[in-house]
Amino acid sequence: MISLRSLRAPLALASRCARAPVVPCQPLPSSIVRQLSTESRDRSNVVATYIGPMRRGYYRLKLLSLSSLAVSTVFVPIFIAVPTKVELAARVALSLSTVGASSISTALISWIGGPYVGHMTLRRSMPGYEPLHYISDGPGDVVLDDLPSDPNAHASEGYYLELATLGWSMRSLKTTIFTPSLLRVTTRPFATWELPILPPALTVDEKMIKSTKEHTVSKLISETVDVSSGKVIGRWWARWRVQPGADVAEFSGTCEAEGSPSVHFYVDESLLGDEWRVLG
Repeated sequence: MISLRSLRAPLALASRCARAPVVPCQPLPSSIVRQLSTESRDRSNVVATYIGPMRRGYYRLKLLSLSSLAVSTVFVPIFIAVPTKVELAARVALSLSTVGASSISTALISWIGGPYVGHMTLRRSMPGYEPLHYISDGPGDVVLDDLPSDPNAHASEGYYLELATLGWSMRSLKTTIFTPSLLRVTTRPFATWELPILPPALTVDEKMIKSTKEHTVSKLISETVDVSSGKVIGRWWARWRVQPGADVAEFSGTCEAEGSPSVHFYVDESLLGDEWRVLG
């Protein structure tokens, strides 16, 4: 038999639910909407991805080297200060050799693995965008802030690259290459690609040459961002010096670094599929 008390509980709950006010649906904040739309757009323009096969091994090796350097640096003063049977000069020499060996090994591992690309993404740029060119009196006049640039505003091709590497202090770095066709085979050990030293010649209309004064044309080739802080730590520029009254309409240029951009990269090209053929 069902008791009257067992029926009263759900009836009371139903009456409380019936008297509860109806709360209108609140729209999402605009910042969240922008974030969701950006994430959706970021996923939609991905053409291909690459994952370095040895990224975990390099991460652990680098972590081990930095840990050993930190431990040796901390314990060396204690070893020197604590009196033992070993003479002070011997303790100092042993401590310096230990810290020196740990520093050299850490620097060597950082130099070898610095170009190693743990993750690479090939993205399709938005059609209809023209790459930005900055015109100034001199190369030092073009100054951008430390916020990441819009890839679609600087991509001069149908695609651009995003490469993830590690800094010497285990910082995650993301380098965006706006003109992937400028990547060249490098002679640096433990790297496969490098950014160019000399950009292609700049073609300028002859009427513009005669009507303007001498100026510098700058184009952003790549940009390296510290992922943890979200700030730019380096850029790679292509610059051309345009001189009025010149007999030619093509001007040679040079590439210059601003800050500390990543220039060399190691990618196992045997793992790149057919989607990467668009790079040439």
